[in-house]
Amino acid sequence: MAFTNSLFDGGRAAFMTGGINMSSDTIKAMLVDVDDICKTVTNATNATPIVITATSHGLTTGDAVVIGGVTGNTAANGRFRVTVTDANTFSLQGFATGANVAGNGAYVSGGQMIDLSNNVTLADITAGARIATSTLGSKTTTFGVFDAADVTFTSVTGDTSEALIIYKDTGTENTSKLILFVGTATGLPVTPSGGDVDVVWSSGQDRIFRL
Repeated sequence: MAFTNSLFDGGRAAFMTGGINMSSDTIKAMLVDVDDICKTVTNATNATPIVITATSHGLTTGDAVVIGGVTGNTAANGRFRVTVTDANTFSLQGFATGANVAGNGAYVSGGQMIDLSNNVTLADITAGARIATSTLGSKTTTFGVFDAADVTFTSVTGDTSEALIIYKDTGTENTSKLILFVGTATGLPVTPSGGDVDVVWSSGQDRIFRL
């Protein structure tokens, strides 16, 4: 299951206020088990806007989400802003445009939703989701593009990891800002077997991410 790579809202805001300095701050990458931080999608209406069913989603109108794994109505996959309709449903709007998102087929099955607005710090990521962590080295920031040396997670055990989270480590979980959710990368998902897991960052123009 692939998810769109997306900045967390809290990380995006911290960049705007100077709360994150990618060059001087300690920046870490974490392999995560998405099942422990997501909400399960059980329906995505073929309508305009698409209405998602995800029981007890915990969202507020205007929040950002990333959805992956929906089959049939594949327009429901991606990064969106939401309008809450009740405790279990919300509609999808374009992240940048705010326009209602139209369905492109009948919902078949599947889907998971990651909350980009209310997961703000490392304290919001449950212990069960955390598979392995490594510090990023040789960091560079050039014209809003962030890059770093490829990273190795050593002797990894635990559940299958479908994604990475990049965050600023302050040494205190409730001030360690989440920066980026990486759900699409070569080698993901990975099932740990006790050996090392190597992550090779993109060599494209956006590298790890672009502001």
